[in-house]
Amino acid sequence: MALAENLKRIRQQKQLTQPALADKSGVSKGYVYMLESGEMTNPTLDILHKIADALDCTIADLTGEPKVALKSISTEIPDSLMRFARQRRKVGEPLSDDDLMNLAQTQFRGKRPETVEDWAYVYEFLKRTFDG
Repeated sequence: MALAENLKRIRQQKQLTQPALADKSGVSKGYVYMLESGEMTNPTLDILHKIADALDCTIADLTGEPKVALKSISTEIPDSLMRFARQRRKVGEPLSDDDLMNLAQTQFRGKRPETVEDWAYVYEFLKRTFDG
C-alpha cells in the first residue's frame, strides 16, 4: 500500500485532483484511481516515470523505496542539471547515468554551467565533439 498512500499524499500536497494528475501525466483517470485505491499495485516503470515527472518527485518518493541511484554524488548535482536531465527524459532522450555524472563534474576555470540552457549547450557541444 506504500505506492497508493504516497501517491495520494504527494498528489494532494501538489494540490492536484486525480483528473488533473491524469491529464498532466498522460495516464488515464481510471488508472490513477486504481493506483491510489490500491487496486493496481504493479505499474510499469514508464507509468511511474510519467507520474513522478508530473508530480515533480522521484519514483522512490512514490514507492517508498530508498533512493539509490547516484546517491554518492546526488548532493553535487546542481538543480539546473537535474532539470535539464528531466527535460531530456520528457522528450524521450534521457541522459545515461554516465552522462549525468560526467556533466555534474564539468567545470571550466572553477565554474559550472548555471542554467538549463547552459547545460544543454555544454551537452550538445560535448556530444557533437566526441560522438562524431
